[in-house]
Amino acid sequence: MPSTATTPRQHDRHTELWDKWMELWNGRRERADEILAPGFVLHLPQYGMPDPATLRTSEQFVAWIDAFRSSYENARIRTDLGPFADGDHVIGRWIFQGSWQHGRPAGVTAAPGTPVTLRGADILRLDDTGRIAEYWLSDDLLDVYVGLGAPLPSP
Repeated sequence: MPSTATTPRQHDRHTELWDKWMELWNGRRERADEILAPGFVLHLPQYGMPDPATLRTSEQFVAWIDAFRSSYENARIRTDLGPFADGDHVIGRWIFQGSWQHGRPAGVTAAPGTPVTLRGADILRLDDTGRIAEYWLSDDLLDVYVGLGAPLPSP
């Protein structure tokens, strides 16, 4: 599929949306209703992730983010590369850092306070109103499992 040109105004809107996306992941829960389209669809890695069908509403999605963040002290995510826009898609690479405290992943053998760095890329497809209709996540979560001494998820 050929690339679709993005106007400067679209680029600005896409950058603003990406910034709000990062704010949501950094604990600004109110951003969810603002940027997520009703019935948005998630595409998650197979291992170590919930069933995407259980994350269909903004409330469910925010609860998932909260559960992830609650395992880490000083949880912070920042943009590493991008965002880049291609038509109705916004793509960016991010870095998450925090100190593992408890909770997820299960079976951790590392001590509380162990620093964690997680890298990933998000692809967001926007609907006609500029809200996120689909989200694809690609990350190195298995590296986190290994770094924390947690058992690897099974298929």
